[in-house]
Amino acid sequence: MTVFILGLIRFISLILSYTLATLAAALFITFVLFLGSDLGWIEDDPVTALGSIGFATASWFAIAQIAFIPFLIVIPFLEFTRATGFTINLIAGGAIALIVIVMSPLGAGEEIALPYPSSEVWITFLSAGFVSGFIYWALSGHRAGRWLGTAKPNYQE
Repeated sequence: MTVFILGLIRFISLILSYTLATLAAALFITFVLFLGSDLGWIEDDPVTALGSIGFATASWFAIAQIAFIPFLIVIPFLEFTRATGFTINLIAGGAIALIVIVMSPLGAGEEIALPYPSSEVWITFLSAGFVSGFIYWALSGHRAGRWLGTAKPNYQE
């Protein structure tokens, strides 16, 4: 029963971490692609501030929708293998971002409605995946598998 309760608490923690990690990725994409890495636009033009909020919200919902299935595949693997390392979580975030890129219209070779070359958009999405991997690790990835209890040795006497 204790493992069930701990697993349920961990599941809630993972969902909240996923939500905040996708929000961080959307905010990163908004900062780089929509604002052009310049926050002065928000101060100078209130329409740009409202547009950046709309762009961040729309990209957050799109990222959360597309990345959910890869998340359901990668994160249980990290949980049950007790992979708590910083690097493996960054790589997992980048891998999920790569899957999202391939599943998006950008990966299908379609033209996107952004004034950037597709290679810059790929790099931005991949960087956003690394950002989300970092946020996920900071929130719950560094405690992966602790709810399973102590690891038992796999040898017989």
